This record gives sequence, C-alpha cells and structure tokens, in this order.
Amino acid sequence: MDQSRVALITGVSRRGGIGFAVASRLAARGFDLVLAHHAPHDADQPWGADDVDAVVSAIRDRLEPGRRVEAFGGDLAEPDAPARLVGEARTAFGHVDVLVANHARSGGDGPLLEQTSASLDDHWAVNARSTLLLCKEFAAQHDGRPGGRIVMMTSGQNLGPMPGGLPTGPPRPPW
Repeated sequence: MDQSRVALITGVSRRGGIGFAVASRLAARGFDLVLAHHAPHDADQPWGADDVDAVVSAIRDRLEPGRRVEAFGGDLAEPDAPARLVGEARTAFGHVDVLVANHARSGGDGPLLEQTSASLDDHWAVNARSTLLLCKEFAAQHDGRPGGRIVMMTSGQNLGPMPGGLPTGPPRPPW
C-alpha cells in the first residue's frame, strides 16, 4: 500500500502567490497535493486572476514521479466548505498529513470607517472561521500517523501599512 504524504494547501490560485511557492516546495519533496483555490477573489484584486489550469499544470510539472495533484475550487466563506474540502482530499488520497492554511480574504476591503458588521463577518468567515473549521476537519480525519502538521499563514502587515485592507492577522488563530 502506498504510504505517500499528502498535503492540503489552501490559497493556491496564482503562480505569483505564496500558496504556489509552498505547493512547489512540497511537490519537490515528494508529497501528493490537494490544492484549494478561489480564483474569483484574485480577479477582484489589483494583481488579477491567473489561469487555474496553468497553476495546477505548473505544480504537476514539479511533482516527483508517481505523485499526484488534485485541485478544488470553492469559497471558504461558505460554512460547509472546509468539511467539503477535507472530504474531497480524503476521497482523492485516503488521508491528509499536512494542512497549510494559506487562504485569506484580503485587499480591497476599504477604509475602516466604511466597514459594516456584514463586511466584517464576510472577512472573518474566511480568515478565522474557515481556518478553525479546516483545523477541526483535519484533526478529525488524522489517523495518528507520524508527521501530521498544521501550518497557518498570516499577512505581512507587520512590515508596513496596507491601506484599504483589513488586518488578516487579528482574526486568525494565534497558535
């Protein structure tokens, strides 16, 4: 039986992003990969959307022989999206060893004084709730094999101001 290591990485929708860099690195280290993307988010950002098929193809080119990549699109703001995503990963590979929560709703949020409870709820649904639910689903499916890991990314807002962007760090879990 194949005992491959499987990594689920969120926020892999463009070749210029951190998710792509993480996926490339794990591909080169022999992981099977599940890539989660939400290209419509990037389409609304100044950097624009990338061709998701080209993103997946570029990762596929970096895989070790015999390894696979699967990609799933979806909006992690939907309450059941984290469970669906982990379920799709398990269907594809049987287990998940590593979760990299790299996704974020960021950019183009507008000034703080223009925020409403609805806009903040939308922001936190992706940046906090979905991250915690992904961790819950990952933990529930993990079978105790060695090497299980959860990696949570945050923003670079500590490096300087990001006008028009709500902070992504505070709503994210600190551990």
